[in-house]
Amino acid sequence: MLVALCTAAVSVTGMLMLTTSGHADPEPTIDEVREQVDALYHQAEQATERYNAATDELAEVQRRIERAQASLTRQEAAVEAVRAQVAGFAAASYRSGGGFDPTLQALLAESPEDFLAQASVVNAYAGQQADSLASAAEVSRSLEQARMLADEELARQHAVEATLDTERENVEKLLDEAQAILDQLEAEELARLEEEREEAEQPSRGEDDEEDEDTPPDVPVSGRAGAVVEFALSQVGDPYCWGGNGPDCWDCSGLTSAAWAEAGVSLPRSSGSQINAGSRVSKSQLQPGDLVFYYSPISHVGIYIGDGQIVHATHPGDVVSVDDVDLMPFSGATRPG
Repeated sequence: MLVALCTAAVSVTGMLMLTTSGHADPEPTIDEVREQVDALYHQAEQATERYNAATDELAEVQRRIERAQASLTRQEAAVEAVRAQVAGFAAASYRSGGGFDPTLQALLAESPEDFLAQASVVNAYAGQQADSLASAAEVSRSLEQARMLADEELARQHAVEATLDTERENVEKLLDEAQAILDQLEAEELARLEEEREEAEQPSRGEDDEEDEDTPPDVPVSGRAGAVVEFALSQVGDPYCWGGNGPDCWDCSGLTSAAWAEAGVSLPRSSGSQINAGSRVSKSQLQPGDLVFYYSPISHVGIYIGDGQIVHATHPGDVVSVDDVDLMPFSGATRPG
């Protein structure tokens, strides 16, 4: 994907020059330009995957917040129930002519917080109300724990949101730097760059077996894997966009998530998490529909479609395409479901 972004052996014109002692440094070679752009796009993809991982984490934190808030609501209701019961005892005591017991007055504070703050006096209260009042301390502890958990999860949410903002800024900065380099190329150089990049990404294709790249290969596969492959191939030609979840543009793990969703399987959003969402398989055991992961740490994923090929969302400035499974450094493979 990223390795083959700028493989053209073309002259670079219009590059910004640095001067030392009044003399311009030599223009970067095409290999140097390729390395610069490859490195920037690879860093951008790594930042994108960190962004996607943070998105997964945020979704989980929000689920925990919902559970914590539901627990908090239940505990607050329990406090109110105990207060209502104590209020009943107090009314009965007053009607019997005994007036308000000082302990009951403490327990009937205006707010749940004030009420619970006085719950320690339960041990001083005895008689027919003892069993009910003894539960007040436990209710107090449960409510406090629920509040602490909800506060902790909200703090985690804020931290994850800050991470998302940071990674978004990282990606945008890296993409801008890469684009600034490419903007120095003339139109004809860009055309030659793209032409040679496409040739490099299809190492096994010869002159005798060239095919229309707009026509996806006919892959004989059925069942869940068939649904996955069919969906992924139907996106061939759609542009890459970082953080892309479709339906009109994709990043690598966005495409794999959507494809497997067609088969009824929910995947995490990041490629680093997707490798654990299924059974690991070796490269020699690959079957259509399997997820193939690249680089270390993992920062790219594609879908194996058979015949030594994958379909994947390539890199910024490119599109969803079919490429050789060995196009990038292999890291592992997983069969979801």
